[in-house]
Amino acid sequence: MRNKMDFKLKLRKIPVRFLDDKEDDAIAEGNNAAWNCTCGKLLLGRSYYQFGDTCYTECECGKLYRVNPDAKKKAHNVTEISKPPDV
Repeated sequence: MRNKMDFKLKLRKIPVRFLDDKEDDAIAEGNNAAWNCTCGKLLLGRSYYQFGDTCYTECECGKLYRVNPDAKKKAHNVTEISKPPDV
């Protein structure tokens, strides 16, 4: 059995693009990202869901966001979306 280790997360900035063409920064680690909605609420999202499903984050104010992945499924950017996708 190995000893437990404590790892420092490799946080990075990724862009957030809003529907009104404004931009901001999100903080990402792996497939997760955190950013502020335009209403000021702190949000959290992920770039993919188990079994290849997609997911989105809904703010209390009703705005919807998606964390988009890169080729390795890591968080690449966040976009505000107008409505949930059809399933």
